[in-house]
Amino acid sequence: MSFLRWLSRYKMLLVLAMTVVALTAVAAASFTHFYVQVLHDAFRERSTAYAHAFAAAARPWVSRVDVEMVRSAAQLILAGSALYVQIANENGFLIDERTATAQPLVMERKAEVLSSSLSLVARPGGGSHLDILIPLSPSDGTDYVRIGIDRAAVTAQSSGAIAVASGAAFGFDIFLLLVLIVAWRTRRRGSHEGALVHGENLSGDAIVTVGALEIDSRRKAVRLQGQPVRLTPKQFTLLELLASQPGRVFSEREILEAAWPDSPYADAKDIKQYVYLVCRRLSDVDPGARNLIETVPGFGYRLASEDVDPEMT
Repeated sequence: MSFLRWLSRYKMLLVLAMTVVALTAVAAASFTHFYVQVLHDAFRERSTAYAHAFAAAARPWVSRVDVEMVRSAAQLILAGSALYVQIANENGFLIDERTATAQPLVMERKAEVLSSSLSLVARPGGGSHLDILIPLSPSDGTDYVRIGIDRAAVTAQSSGAIAVASGAAFGFDIFLLLVLIVAWRTRRRGSHEGALVHGENLSGDAIVTVGALEIDSRRKAVRLQGQPVRLTPKQFTLLELLASQPGRVFSEREILEAAWPDSPYADAKDIKQYVYLVCRRLSDVDPGARNLIETVPGFGYRLASEDVDPEMT
């Protein structure tokens, strides 16, 4: 089967498949964006609350210039997700504690910090963190706490959410595509069998007679000159289709859809072979029936009838 014929035959299925994939991708992207945004908002809120709690605890130690106590408290939060802890007073940095990751960062003492602030900082070596500044005195901006909270954990969560959403979208796509394929094949089979309701053929009769040829759709039997002709199911379907309208030329596409509804690989060669086999079975009963099925070059095949002009074969 040529690519163009395959594309024409499965055009509707391809359109449905692409629509399903596109809609699923949009839904997955929207959900992922929303979920990742929720993760990052929650992370900022927790980090800010964490930094303010530390600043409140450190305020009396800073006022007493208890460096050892402040440094011990800073080491505790550095054991978590904090990258650095700076506490400044009027004389400079009271402490400047950092993890190995934060050692290369250049963070000079600010002249004054009168209000809390939070900013996202990208590190030169990769990754990012939240830089949180909190004044220790509402009237004097020389004393402040500066804490950096690493975003590696929330970034990993976001990546995991994206991977899960992508996997779920892919699985859902496969499921829907399978449903579409089954439904499409059932519809195609039903459209063909609908013309043969209760064993009737396309003409609406249970038995079709074309000259000495008799086809019984209910019994799936063929007789020629009163003698039975043994045909396989596919051979019977082919002959039944052609006999439904004797003299009419059926295109290769029509024959493929009737006799090979579930095979995407059947092509003109299969039709030609089965026409030959049917004619041979008919000629076994009556040698004159070898040419009962006629080839109309460039158009298809037809079952010869008394009304067909022999010069048109």
